[in-house]
Amino acid sequence: MRVGLFDSGVGGLTVLRACKRELPRATFFYYGDNGNAPYGNRPREEITALVDRGVEALLAEGVDAVVLACNTATAVCAEGLRRRLCVPVIGMEPAVKPAAERYRDILVLATPRTAESERLKVLIQKFPQCNIGVFAAAGLAGAIEGCLTRGEKFALDKHLPPAVTQAVVLGCTHYVFFRREIAAHYAVPVYDGNSGAARRLKGVLGGLDGDGEWSETTKTNKSLPFEWSECGEKGAVFLGKWAQINEKVYKQTFGTG
Repeated sequence: MRVGLFDSGVGGLTVLRACKRELPRATFFYYGDNGNAPYGNRPREEITALVDRGVEALLAEGVDAVVLACNTATAVCAEGLRRRLCVPVIGMEPAVKPAAERYRDILVLATPRTAESERLKVLIQKFPQCNIGVFAAAGLAGAIEGCLTRGEKFALDKHLPPAVTQAVVLGCTHYVFFRREIAAHYAVPVYDGNSGAARRLKGVLGGLDGDGEWSETTKTNKSLPFEWSECGEKGAVFLGKWAQINEKVYKQTFGTG
């Protein structure tokens, strides 16, 4: 199976890691639009245009499914892509449900576009028994992108709101890189949607092949009009101008696994 993952930058690498654990025999194609990261403060129309361009690059690789490994891209673009594309589109959903099953006071950290989205509002309304607050951390995703790709230093505490809460839900895949630090800051459990997205992807792909067998992976089309680098023996291909940056961050964070 061939799976495409799209993110505004390095945040989706945390989703790639989760997907590789669930589907170790799949080949993954990762497109990070680092030059335009972060997306969370951009207008919806601009986000849509940027996501469409990245998804087209993944479709050119003949992927069997697309993962929007970005909460902002999911909030703005998921439904439109599902109506247009002939392949399944897996989006990111903040892990409000597992947090709400155990705790009543919950803080959701998200980008501005995700925080204001109807998708998140509908999700929160499913748990009226909980007190769920949402904080739009306008500069956090960009600070994390700069830290991991350009070595820029930032103070995490300055991006986090003061809060007394029982659990924190991360509504941006960039934040997962600092999951431990956020947990330590609030001294509470932290939830993210990465494993849930990976499990949904596994279920979707399992339904595509009636005999339960993986299709043979074909080689990358090297004639495509964008730069790429490959670590094919590990099941990951990084696409786009920022392929080497994303591959470097992935390996530095997760090794070759």
